[in-house]
Order: sequence, then structure tokens, then C-alpha cells
Amino acid sequence: MIEKGFFTKLDEQFSLQISTDSNEDFIKILELNVAVHGEEIKEYIKRIYKEHPKKKDILWFYIEDNSTGQIISSLTLLPLKWKFEGKILPVCEMGFVGTLKEYRGKGLIDKLNEFYERVMMERGYLLSCLRGIPYYYRRFGYEFVLSLDERFSLSPNQIPSMELSHIDIRKAMRKDIDYIENQYNSNSNNYLISNSFDTESFYFKFMNDSFDDSKLSAYIVEENGKPEGYFLIGMSFDNEVYTIITSQLSSPQMIKLLQHLNENSKNEKDLILNVAEFSEFGKYLFSMGKLQSNYGWQIKIPDLKRFFESIKVVLENRIEKSKFNNLSKTVIISNYKQSIELIFTKGKIEDIKIESGYPDAEKCDVRIPGAMLLKLLLGDRTVDEINYIVKDARINPSSKKLIEILFPKVNSIPDTYY
Repeated sequence: MIEKGFFTKLDEQFSLQISTDSNEDFIKILELNVAVHGEEIKEYIKRIYKEHPKKKDILWFYIEDNSTGQIISSLTLLPLKWKFEGKILPVCEMGFVGTLKEYRGKGLIDKLNEFYERVMMERGYLLSCLRGIPYYYRRFGYEFVLSLDERFSLSPNQIPSMELSHIDIRKAMRKDIDYIENQYNSNSNNYLISNSFDTESFYFKFMNDSFDDSKLSAYIVEENGKPEGYFLIGMSFDNEVYTIITSQLSSPQMIKLLQHLNENSKNEKDLILNVAEFSEFGKYLFSMGKLQSNYGWQIKIPDLKRFFESIKVVLENRIEKSKFNNLSKTVIISNYKQSIELIFTKGKIEDIKIESGYPDAEKCDVRIPGAMLLKLLLGDRTVDEINYIVKDARINPSSKKLIEILFPKVNSIPDTYY
């Protein structure tokens, strides 16, 4: 197994390594990231490298110039656990990707990604996600799936001015963590995909004294002295607008939150907030203002067979609750390069097979090209919605109802602890 301290010589000029978490490695990794991403990333890298509760599982891959000892390209594997309809899936986030300008065009990130995916397979990570620049990561098989950054704008005069003195907002404390966890888990049950709650990681990421684009602060919403919900506040990745994540809040509580944000905003014009569009707070904002822009998570599933084996019980539960509960059929799902065969017998998946090559149109239940298939598998879009974008997304008409049961469109709130 590839571990920390791994070393391999790529050629006479370059070597690929995984950091041992030494201070020497930290200084060189920091220098590279500051050179690539700017001075503002310095504290972010330092917190993750030295203080993160999961730092023993974080892997810092880098390529070194053998002649100088300088780190000239790197990326990081950041472990997560996402819930998929209640089932925990091991996931990893790719972060801190960069190469010094003078070394670009040599395929160094390609080589780092090759070893990143080897580690994914060895350690059982089913899915890789990232928050990165547009287009670049398509070369590695990533697709934009699931919401990440959705910005609403509303003018201050759109915020109701009603008196709400019975509702208070206070900073969350360590003693509030159990209450927040219960609220968090209750809210996440409304979504297909969500971050699995981890107390120490949550505290590290979301319960800070101050907030910026890499860390958030938590607040409790109280009504008549009793906790009724919470919200998390940080800055967007470009440090331009507030990022807000809330538990379930009533309309008066959401108004109180908007009043609080408006009072503390440094912007005298429109209030612009990054909020999940389909959350209750997002729906409320949409009813008042307008959706200004959006962005998404980029996701890759390297091994579809392993993924289907991991969500087998979820698919069986969906079938059991439907009119297909006694299904005996081989369901074939293709991305035009590989076809997954789900062999159902009396509503249970008896076997999962994978075949390479161009699919047989008559036998296939659904065909969606490449990583666009993930939009269906992860509940992001229906086949019809995907077909509107790419015309070679095809479904057998007789299988449409079955595919809608197996892969319904359901909102998700994936997140990260980094």
C-alpha cells in the first residue's frame, strides 16, 4: 500500500513523493502553494497541514525537481465520509492542486493524479470530489454534479423590518455541539447526499472565533431563550460574499437572520449571499430576490462496479417501496464505454457485472455518455434533463418508470471539512 513517505523516481529530472508530515515538507509545500495560489492561502494550508483532526489520513502528494530539491507540483487527498440515502460512503476530496508556471505542460498533474487514483483504489474511496477551476479536470474524467456555490442578491429594503425581539442570535459554544449535531442530522435526512457528521472536524471547520473563505463560525438562533436552530457563516471561495448554511428555520427566524446579516454587512448596496438554492433559506431568498450565479462540485467515480456494489442496499430499498418490488430483470446502464448489469431476482440484486465496449442499444435500459452518467446516478438530473443538454443520453421507453425509481432526482447538500 502507498503510504506517507512513498518515493518513486519518475525520470532523471523528477521524483514523486508523499509527505511524511515533516516541517521540512511543510515549508516546501507552503512555498509552492503561495507561489501558485497567492499569499492569502498561507494560513489555510497551515491549518490543514498542522491542525486538522484528520491530518494523519491526509496525503500531500508532490513532485520534486531532483536537481534543486524544490517542490514544483502538488495535490492533496483529503478524506471525507458522505451519506448516500443514509449509507456512509468513503469519499476523498482533491485539493491544493498546482504547478509552478515554468514547469507546466509537462504532464506533472497527470502523474500526480495517477498515484492519487491508485491510493483511492487501495484505500476504498468510492468517489473523488473537488472545488476547482472550470473545465481543466474534465481531462481526468470529472463532471459538474451537485450544487456548490449559489448566490442570491436582494436589496436591504426587501428585508422585512418587523420587530423580532423575542428571537436572539448568539455565538455557538462547545456545549452546543450535541444540539447542533441533532439538528444537522435531522436536516440532512431530507437530502440524498450530505456530509457525515464528525464532531472534531465540524468544530475545526465550522466553529471558529472568526470566519473567512476557509473557515466558518456557528451561531445559535434562540426564541424566548430556547434554541430553535443554528446557522453557519463564512465567506465564499473568492472572499466576496457571505456563505450561509442553516438548519431548519421558521420564516420569522430567517427574517431575523437577514436583519442580522444586513446590520453587519459592510456592503451598503445589495446583500449577496451564497446559500443552497433548494434549502428552506434558499427558497425563501428566491421568493424575495434573484439567483445571481451558481457553480458546482466536480465529481469522479473511477470504479462504477465498486460504487454500485456499495449502494446495492439503497437500490434494493427503492425497488422494495415501488411497484417493481418483485423485479426479476437485468438492468443495463451504460456510459458508452462500460455497461453495468444489475441482475435483479425478486427485487434483490443477485449480481453486478460490468462489460466494456459500445453498448447494445436494444438491450440497454439507459445510455448516458461518459461522466454525464453521474448526474443520473447521484440524483442531480433526470434522463430527460440530461438529454436536453446531450442528445446521446437515451432511455428505453419501456424502462423509464423503472429508471426513475432506481435513480430519482433528489436534492443533495454535500460539504467538506477542509
